[in-house]
Amino acid sequence: MLPSPRSEMRKFLLLLSLALILSTVSLAQSSTSTSSSSTANAVLAENRVTEAKAVTKANENSYRIGIGDLLDVRVLNHPEMSRKTRVEGTGIIRMPYVGEVPATCLTETQLSQIITDRYRKYIREPNVDVFIEEYSSQPVAVIGAVDKPGRFQLQRRVRLIELLTYAGGPKQGMAGPTLHLIRSGEKDMCATAAAASSTPEQSTTEQATAVPQLISFKLKDLLTGSAEANLYVQPGDIISLPEAEQIFVTGYVMRPGPLPLNGNVTLTQAIGMVGGYTPEASKKKVRLIRQAPNSNARIEQLFNIEDIEKRKMDDVVLQANDLIEVPNSAGKVIFRGLLNAGPTGFMNALPTRIIR
Repeated sequence: MLPSPRSEMRKFLLLLSLALILSTVSLAQSSTSTSSSSTANAVLAENRVTEAKAVTKANENSYRIGIGDLLDVRVLNHPEMSRKTRVEGTGIIRMPYVGEVPATCLTETQLSQIITDRYRKYIREPNVDVFIEEYSSQPVAVIGAVDKPGRFQLQRRVRLIELLTYAGGPKQGMAGPTLHLIRSGEKDMCATAAAASSTPEQSTTEQATAVPQLISFKLKDLLTGSAEANLYVQPGDIISLPEAEQIFVTGYVMRPGPLPLNGNVTLTQAIGMVGGYTPEASKKKVRLIRQAPNSNARIEQLFNIEDIEKRKMDDVVLQANDLIEVPNSAGKVIFRGLLNAGPTGFMNALPTRIIR
């Protein structure tokens, strides 16, 4: 007996319903899988961003290799390729087989990766470690009304408030209201590396015209957490917290350094107070740098001391925070004389400490 058309129709509809149910389940599973995959990918991407930020933050605070640092470069199982080497004035080190390798402004990890890549030509899987054995490129100093004045060798980036803390903080009842940051104006190789590579001509011009900076802050602004006052310290910086107002004399003078401003002090008197000129000094283009009122802008003036001595022009009365530069006959100024002023320099009497 043949099945009736009605029976066949029921079977067809039943099969069709079953197929639709299976299709719906499959789509739901696929959607769930896609959603789970998308969620997993999003979590993975977020983790990578977090890791990248952490690495970037670590690199920001890591010590950057500088000129004069002594490095211990070790190549695992290859002593002939390992060596201790000092960073040369041009910012390079010399390694066996590969010759000159740029080192300044890199962390230990970054430099080890560069050397590893270069040694792949000679070793199948090189394993290179870089250690800084002597830190010589990051000197800063804190002077004045602090409990522990001294020189510091930085082994990482340090902000102003932290450095002041290492110096014992302001002397209770003795520190004045103003803190001075004396910045050499010399090229900061690490801070300007990117700019130099993109605009080399502009960078060269900036180096040639670089002048010292005297940046003054209210001490209370720094101690209360002002971001504008709490700058990163740079190599060569001198932080001065005077008991009274001060002026600063640098360059080709016998005893470069700060002077208390007691009463009226003129330009020629200030130079006399630091022992006068060295034999290389030039009197014709003595620069006076003065901070503009209520601003970080600088006002610069040139004076011919010989004209003042011959009474062809008036001697200028100095103001608090004035910075005086005495050049040599070629117009150059040794600003770091404040930090390394020779055997009789006032900075050499200060103890040197390490900030790790």
